[in-house]
Amino acid sequence: MNPELRKKLLERMFFSPEYIERFVKYFESAVEGLHESLEWFEQHPPQDVDWESWHISNKPEGWRMRAVPNFERMLKSAKTGLENARQGDYQVIEGLTGSMLGLSRDMDVLGEKWWDYVPQDIAFKFGKNLGQAEQMAANIYRTLGGGFAARPGAILDEEITGPIDEQQLLKYLKPGEHA
Repeated sequence: MNPELRKKLLERMFFSPEYIERFVKYFESAVEGLHESLEWFEQHPPQDVDWESWHISNKPEGWRMRAVPNFERMLKSAKTGLENARQGDYQVIEGLTGSMLGLSRDMDVLGEKWWDYVPQDIAFKFGKNLGQAEQMAANIYRTLGGGFAARPGAILDEEITGPIDEQQLLKYLKPGEHA
């Protein structure tokens, strides 16, 4: 596939309600994983450390107070943004995905000590899905917000966009276009 066609198809894909829906599903799974991780820790608190003496930012309580409400609001916005995108209005999803680019900075005040006591398979549901949602949010935002247009060739760089499934990309060909 030539680079110009690939660029067009990537723009269509990142702008599509289907891609936005996949982003919302990853983000929703991350929020579910956060809740499951918090519940697991609270039902199985470590017995060999005085975790209750940790600073609040390192305890689940800090995450419940700060992270959970933020993630819940963002998830609600993501769902609203998806519904609006299906109607051709991308304003909410553009704002949300732009906000997600700074999410890790917003969470810098939260410690991660309690995560060391949550089984990996449970914690990964949060981390892995959040990572995928953040990557997709960046692609959506850079497409809608003009970031890819300002950096020619960036949309073709999988170190920026993440891995792209070539077969899935072909679904965005218009009638008469050929790969």
